[in-house]
Amino acid sequence: MKEEIYMGKLIQGQMEKDGRKAKWLSDKIKCTPSDIYWMYQQKNITIEQLIKICIHLKTDFFSYYSAYIHKQVRFPEKMQYIDGEIHIGKLIKNQMEKEGRKAKWLADKIFCVKSNIYRIYQRKYIDIEQLIRICICMEIDFFANYSEYVCSQIQMRSNNM
Repeated sequence: MKEEIYMGKLIQGQMEKDGRKAKWLSDKIKCTPSDIYWMYQQKNITIEQLIKICIHLKTDFFSYYSAYIHKQVRFPEKMQYIDGEIHIGKLIKNQMEKEGRKAKWLADKIFCVKSNIYRIYQRKYIDIEQLIRICICMEIDFFANYSEYVCSQIQMRSNNM
């Protein structure tokens, strides 16, 4: 990536802005405060963990990735949910089928072997860096799905309070 996104620093900044301590977030996402301090130093964290953090901090961190994708491709298309949840492998596979593309095409674009693409199709979550590469080569903003999801979860929790 040319323009670097350091998710740990963004999360730390939001925590400081909200006046929250690492212990608060560690209690929410079921880890230790030292795990939170370690996370602050990371460029990327898992999608699964980022979803939880977005919901608890009431902040859409996926929008940073989405904005990055929009800078890389001209008219990124946004995908829809499958059965009300995000299963990124299924979303990628469905889009590939819709476009009439084979796994070999994507494997060549992201510099991996075809069997890795079939494994991606099976996974609910994938590495953020890998998803960025897939978004750029397919010209689709898969991160927008996560943004919508976390915003809907934040809204739902706010309505239940």
